[in-house]
Amino acid sequence: MKWGWMLVLLVAVLFVAFPDVASAQFGGGLEAKVQGVTNGLITFLLPAASVIGLVYAAILAATGDPSAKQRMVLVAVASVIGMLAPLIIRWLQGMAM
Repeated sequence: MKWGWMLVLLVAVLFVAFPDVASAQFGGGLEAKVQGVTNGLITFLLPAASVIGLVYAAILAATGDPSAKQRMVLVAVASVIGMLAPLIIRWLQGMAM
């Protein structure tokens, strides 16, 4: 039940942070909207998720959880891959043309 409320809160924060997403009639074409959502996710949501993941792993480490180090490494690797995602996508698009 706790996760359901967190998901609702996340969607509400996204709609406040990115009003274009909340209103389907606002703005230009579909491509512009998809680009805007993608930019919003990459510039806001991904760094926020990375910080939350690292804080969670740090709390686990402080409480003595033996798997905390592994979680920190996984969050760091996922964060780096996520931050490089736009470059990887542009590289793949360049190969396809």
